[in-house]
Amino acid sequence: MINEFENITYELTDSEWEIVPTIIKGLKVRVGKDMAVSGTLICEKMNIKGARLRKIINHIRVDNLLYGLCSCGKGYYIAKDLGELEGCIISLRQRVASQVKVLNALEGQTMMFGGVGQLSIFE
Repeated sequence: MINEFENITYELTDSEWEIVPTIIKGLKVRVGKDMAVSGTLICEKMNIKGARLRKIINHIRVDNLLYGLCSCGKGYYIAKDLGELEGCIISLRQRVASQVKVLNALEGQTMMFGGVGQLSIFE
């Protein structure tokens, strides 16, 4: 779970575990960015919230249940080639870098609250 987001990042429920194979099956046919399916549509069809879909997608990716599961502004898809997968990786790196910038700024601002101005990302 993620601190301050426990209400949406809790572990998968039994009912969510049950729909993982269905989501995998549906995504397997979405090969190529042009075949992306929106998270909104998946959520509507599976009767789940967006945060829970992202938790399920995270599980599928981290546990290597479906190789090349990418995302873009249009939704989720399976990379049709190395170029699409690398494009997704670049996008993810850029988003992580943006979050690190915010993290660094907030850590610096801790001095305004009596802190030391720096925390460890690993705490």
